[in-house]
Formats: sequence, structure tokens, C-alpha cells
Amino acid sequence: MPHADLSFDGQLEWDLPGARLLLNVEIKARSLVSRDDVRRFIGPSAEGIPLVAASFISPAARDELRRWGWSYWDETGNVLIQNRDPFVWVERSGLSRNPNPDETGSNRKLLSLKGQAASVVIVKLLTEGRAPSVRELSRQTEVGVATVSRVLELLRDEDLLKETNGGPVVINDATTLATRWAQDYSFMKTFRSRRYFSLLGEAVARDKLRTATFEYALTGVEAANDFLGSEGRFGALPVSDTWIYTSDRDAAERALQLVADPRGNFLIGECGFLGQEQGRRSGKDFVFAQPWRTVGDLLSTRGRTASVGMDLAESLERARVR
Repeated sequence: MPHADLSFDGQLEWDLPGARLLLNVEIKARSLVSRDDVRRFIGPSAEGIPLVAASFISPAARDELRRWGWSYWDETGNVLIQNRDPFVWVERSGLSRNPNPDETGSNRKLLSLKGQAASVVIVKLLTEGRAPSVRELSRQTEVGVATVSRVLELLRDEDLLKETNGGPVVINDATTLATRWAQDYSFMKTFRSRRYFSLLGEAVARDKLRTATFEYALTGVEAANDFLGSEGRFGALPVSDTWIYTSDRDAAERALQLVADPRGNFLIGECGFLGQEQGRRSGKDFVFAQPWRTVGDLLSTRGRTASVGMDLAESLERARVR
């Protein structure tokens, strides 16, 4: 129905038990791909729930809309309806990449941080907080200069890097960057991780992992608990699954006698970064992934494991300040 506030394109009514919600709808003909796209039109709604509809809304644009208290809907299935009183929260995930780029040259830009190469750059930035230059960051991460430049371009477009006028690369806020990264990235999807059970039994397989000859690094809740323990804190959540990065999945399957099973509690992801300086850290009994990678792995999940990731991120930030 038409809406008296001419700043919106229309209004929808949603009848709930004991309440009626008014959704003030703003319709955009083009995709929303950056935070600036949102800031050009965003504003408060005097009455009702402000909602923007577009053909596609990128992860960065969705995050900006959430920060302003706006709801959204796009044709790929990304949906958020939020309201405080009465409380309403409806959220669904669609595509993270624009299926039909509508800006000239946008297909040459990096539109997602889900790839392994991007993750190596992000983990380095989160760990150090800065880098002297694009070329030095490329050298340190063993990621091509072109790929590093595209990652940094995306981060600048989303205001995740400080403006240094051609100086060093400096992140704005590590937790915000990690949260944004985890919207695209995940241990399961980025590394095509699979679940297994061990014919040896869990305890024996984990004993063999302690003396493994193949490259590996543990991540997930177990890695978070190990780091938090080194800081004198108790683990935030009991460990139920063993998450393992390895550079050789076949070798891990043989050594631990693993059999693929969707209900198994060994998760194996094959990666190419373990040989790098930033790839692993040694613990008392096991080798672990770098803490900021574990943050991303956990934040990309939901519920209690995601909260462990946030707890680890806050602990890492406190350690950086000290």
C-alpha cells in the first residue's frame, strides 16, 4: 500500500498475534555492493520497520544495514527482519556473491573473502595489525601481489582499513574485520572439510596425532581452549569434535585410519598454508592453527562455538594492547 512518508516507496503490514508490524519499504533498482551504497540513502524511520529491497545485497552492505537497525530482502534469499518491540528477528542467508554484477568492471573486483588465499592475507593482517606495503604483505604471505591488492581493495571499500595516504596497510578494528571475514569464509566450505570416524577409536587416533609425521594443525574449540589456557583462563566450551587442517588429507586418513562418516567427530580440511611461518603454533601436546585463523573458523559457525570465537578475538585484542 502507499505510504504517507514519501521517502519510502511503499508499506507492508504484517499481522502477528497481538501486534501489527509496519514495514517501510525502500526499493533499489541496483544491487547494494558496498557500505557507501547503503550510506547514500540510509536514515531513521519515524514509524514502522525500515526495509530495503534489492536484487542483491552484499555481506558488507548487509552488515551496514544491521548497524543502522534496518531490515533487508534481496532476490538471492538474503533476508533480515528485525524489530525491538515486539521483538522480531527473522534471518535467512542467500548468495554472498552477486550473480548478475550490475556495475561496469565489478567482475574484476574481489567480491568475497571466502578463498584460501584471501584467508592467508586476512590472518596475517589480524595477527600483525598492519603491513609495511602491498609487496611486503605479498612476500610475507606467499600470495600474489595482484590477489593481495584485490583483498585490500575490498577491505578499503568496506572501511576496514585506516586511510594512510599511500603509507602502510593498517586495519581499523581486528574484531570487526574478523567478523566480516567470517561472513564469507568457513573451515567447512573454504577447505571442503569432511567428517570422519576412526577405526582406531577416538582416543587412540588422537594419541597417534600427537606423533604424526604429516603436517597438521588443530583448530576449532580445542585450539581456542588451548590458547585461552595459556592466558590463564579456563576453556569456554567442552571439546566435542576434532578439527584438523592438513596439507595431505590422504596421509591423515591413513595414519588415523579414518572413514568418511557425516556423523563422525574428526573434521579434516586440506590446506596449503601450513608450511608458512604464520601457519602453525606448537602447543604442549598438539600443533595448532594460528589463533586468528581459529577465530575465523569459529565465527563462521553459529551459536555457542561462534561465541567462543568472539571470546578468543577479545582475548587476542587484549594481549595486543598489553
